[in-house]
Amino acid sequence: MLDRRTIVLADGSVRSYFALPPDYQDFAPPLPPRPLDPAAAAAGRFLPGAPRPEFGGLPGPDAFRGGREELFGRGRQPQDYWNSLGLDSVRPGPAEGPSKRKFGGEGEERDRIDDEQDKARKRQQVLQYGNPDRHPGPGPGPGGSFAGPSGELFRSSKYGSALESVRLKHLDVDQAKLKKAFLHFVKVINENGYHRRNYLENGKNGSLKCVACGRSSKEFQDVHGLIMHTYNSENADLHVEHLGLHKALCALMGWNYAKPPDSSKAYQSLPAEEAAANLEDLIMWPPMVIIHNTITGKSKEGRMEGLGIKAMDNYVRELGFMGGKSKSLYGREGHLGITLIKFAANQSGLKEALQLAEHFEKDNHGRKSWTHLQPLTLGKDDENNPNLVRVDGTTGEKRRIFYGYLGTAPDMDKLDFDTRKKVVFESMRECLSSS
Repeated sequence: MLDRRTIVLADGSVRSYFALPPDYQDFAPPLPPRPLDPAAAAAGRFLPGAPRPEFGGLPGPDAFRGGREELFGRGRQPQDYWNSLGLDSVRPGPAEGPSKRKFGGEGEERDRIDDEQDKARKRQQVLQYGNPDRHPGPGPGPGGSFAGPSGELFRSSKYGSALESVRLKHLDVDQAKLKKAFLHFVKVINENGYHRRNYLENGKNGSLKCVACGRSSKEFQDVHGLIMHTYNSENADLHVEHLGLHKALCALMGWNYAKPPDSSKAYQSLPAEEAAANLEDLIMWPPMVIIHNTITGKSKEGRMEGLGIKAMDNYVRELGFMGGKSKSLYGREGHLGITLIKFAANQSGLKEALQLAEHFEKDNHGRKSWTHLQPLTLGKDDENNPNLVRVDGTTGEKRRIFYGYLGTAPDMDKLDFDTRKKVVFESMRECLSSS
């Protein structure tokens, strides 16, 4: 006959209680008490001579005349009786919380177990019915809420650990600090080619470590284990750093960093277009266009030679881009065949860099074309390769065909040591949208 209801208390916690239905007066009167089952009497479940709880009855005045033992059973505490009914919110006595019950010994242990079961039930309710999206209004978090069963609102409280499973932790930290940590770790995990490949190959070349923890890091067998560590790290001093690393790793792997990770690995499902867009958004700063195939040949000493800064500056200006400055990259063997065109570190410089990259893309000499061409050019004679050298039909002059694109995070291994040390990363979308 009783209805189970829930209520949000002043401290934000959610409690269940029983109450009579509004039309309880229309119900048939309770049946007379049946003879008590000997097994139930031995277990002390029901009171002698009292109406049975399943019919909505509580012990009447006559039930208390036999004294404490007759009412509750030999050796039982009053609290045991109320617990057996499951009526936590209507027990007699002061309105005290579960942590302030004054019964000692076995009663305290029983209360502790009841509290743990109650918390587990509330967490399960939030996990099962909680809304993972923002609720209209102030939103989840301090003062915010999630929609729960029967329309109740579950606010952040002592059950916050359950709410964390449906609210991204990144939303609860300083966003400026999170962005700084994210962009820092984008550089860290991309600047070492070996480590980056090991991430992409899911730790097949060796165990992975958390670069946010540093030397004190544990070893992880795969990227999923590392991401679970970064998202759930309990190190308060490095909380933002771990969340920034979590986001950077998801961007590298092409996973959804906007979805909290869990054992189901559902967060790893992200359309290829979105994954590629996330990487393309992480651009080198100041903005740079990377130009390939700028080698001119070998010197007498056997070292590779290529176009110098002056020649490339003139080439870029002939195309109509006046703000770029060239830098030729060299390695142990000489010229690397790569030239960087660096633009101003502002919105105007970024737009000019994008226009230069678009110029190469229109001629089918962008990133995709160069990536497809590289395996075909290994070991080939560059001078006779029509994809690398163009011959003027009138003069017979040979000119290199340049391939260029905007530098992003995956291009870190193409840079020389000095440039790699100085470069930082920014979000292209944010730079273009800023005033």
